[in-house]
Amino acid sequence: MKPHEAHLLQALCEIRDPDEMRRVLSELLTRSEVAAVHKRWAILCMLRDGIPQREIARHIGGSLCNVTRGARLMRNPDCASAALMNRMDNA
Repeated sequence: MKPHEAHLLQALCEIRDPDEMRRVLSELLTRSEVAAVHKRWAILCMLRDGIPQREIARHIGGSLCNVTRGARLMRNPDCASAALMNRMDNA
């Protein structure tokens, strides 16, 4: 891992306030990049809730390919996003 990447990740780990995180991400990312991250997270959450893939694609107005990619990711036992969701549920 490059030093700047490690520094960024450590800095993001320091943020505990959702409003601060929103502000930092809006400074680092374009509006479309922020929207893409929100959409990806929503897809993963809906998959986790057992919503069918086609219904998710219709709901988010996105491609079934993106939803399928998310489903493949969530089936991976090493999925960090799923682990994060589980950790949040248990907090």
